[in-house]
Amino acid sequence: MSLPRQLALAALGGVLYFTGFVGFGVWPNTFLLFVPVLFALEGTTPRRALLIGVVFGLVTNSGGYYWVIHLLTQFADLALPLALLGYLLLCLYQGSLLAVVVWLVRKADADLGIAPVWSLPVAFIFAEHFYPLLFPSYVGNSLYTVSVLTQIVDVTGMTGLTALICLVNGAIYEVLSARLRKRKLSFPRVVVPAAALALTLIYGVVQVGRWDARIAAAPTIKAALVQTNLGAKDKAGKRDLFIRRHQDMTRELLAKRPDLDLVVWPESAYNRYIQRDTRSVRRAVTDGIDVPVIFGALTYERGPDGEPDVYNTAVLTSSTGQVLQLFDKVELLMFGETIPLVETFPQIEKLFPRSGTFTRGKTFESFRVPWQGHAPVKVLPMICYEDIIPTFVRRVWREGGPAAALVNVTNDSWYGDTHEPLIHLVLASFRSIETRRALMRSTNTGISAFVDPVGRITQRTGQWTQETLVADVPVIEDGESTVYMKVGEVLPWLSFTAVAAGFVVAGRRRKRR
Repeated sequence: MSLPRQLALAALGGVLYFTGFVGFGVWPNTFLLFVPVLFALEGTTPRRALLIGVVFGLVTNSGGYYWVIHLLTQFADLALPLALLGYLLLCLYQGSLLAVVVWLVRKADADLGIAPVWSLPVAFIFAEHFYPLLFPSYVGNSLYTVSVLTQIVDVTGMTGLTALICLVNGAIYEVLSARLRKRKLSFPRVVVPAAALALTLIYGVVQVGRWDARIAAAPTIKAALVQTNLGAKDKAGKRDLFIRRHQDMTRELLAKRPDLDLVVWPESAYNRYIQRDTRSVRRAVTDGIDVPVIFGALTYERGPDGEPDVYNTAVLTSSTGQVLQLFDKVELLMFGETIPLVETFPQIEKLFPRSGTFTRGKTFESFRVPWQGHAPVKVLPMICYEDIIPTFVRRVWREGGPAAALVNVTNDSWYGDTHEPLIHLVLASFRSIETRRALMRSTNTGISAFVDPVGRITQRTGQWTQETLVADVPVIEDGESTVYMKVGEVLPWLSFTAVAAGFVVAGRRRKRR
């Protein structure tokens, strides 16, 4: 096959990928996205396979991360040409994950004679888990509306969906390839993926029914999310209005709904600094709000050198405004909240004047939210992008013990009116399946939402709207953990072992030849 035709097939695969992903939402494309790429790989060299993978990854990420241009022009103050260059470099870097996958698949076929239907799941799981991404995601996030398929995440984690998607892609390729090449069909390459799909569907139907019954029987807390429609730039430009609108909207809501048990404000909702030993924020923050509140703020304390250590913090207050607990963000966003190597080379900070340099959180304790007439509810907190990192949530779960619900406070105003807020919400929704706990998620400009333990988004706001949401959140207090929360990432380490073993076997074969 000619190189232009191969690259065209790679680009088609990229279009299928990003149109099947969250935002564009044509999820059936997810089960086809690798098919044209596998045809492009037939008989080619591993070196050319790498080029095919680069094009595949570049097109995929160009369609998926277009909102980065807005981020770089509006918040990094870059001129449009520089923003476009930054966007292109990001897409090349993120897309190289798919280049690694494609190269490994071709190497497995050329060196070991392993069909793509078997090598693709191993290669993709390996790359998704171990390739360092600035914006992590999983191909299985595309299936968020198909609850009967996503339930296996409570056993396998997100990589179980990756394996399923790759198996189905490989089986469809096998059927089409056999027909076009007029060769005999390999039944194991079709039967095994079909069986995996059938078992996933059966498991999903059983789990959805089981958890619907659990949700209906569970006690609930009545929680409210406040979305003020004031973005990151308004924190300084509308300084007084910023906190006042959170307060006014909450007081108005409480006047109508005095039965609320908890109110959640978004990340950095209080746009002033709070000293970490402060015992009460009644006058400054929660005056007239007589229920517990979780809100985002910047907190500080003096370090050993006399300089302030600043934290991106979620604060839990009582109904009287007493500060009960602080949870500091651990997974700091690169170039937004931390700069690589800045502690070793402080002068680097001058190159990124718009980047914050926060102190990384060190504790992994869940909030204990007061609940009138009951024992406090254990709620696992996450700040911003921590909700898209399964291993982070699992670490808090392990060190702090199982929680009864999840809460996330986020600022998604950086990305404009694009698909990013929906993508972020969907990525976070899978933490509910992994833990089998409901998620309360409050953002400043959208999308705020409630997610149930099946992973369904039961209520959500719009984007760039001023809204409040109220829901009865199921409290799962049995202390049980899912298989995934107990054993963690098994499939990635199995894939790592398989990839390493493949290189060893291929090397020995080359030596014998």
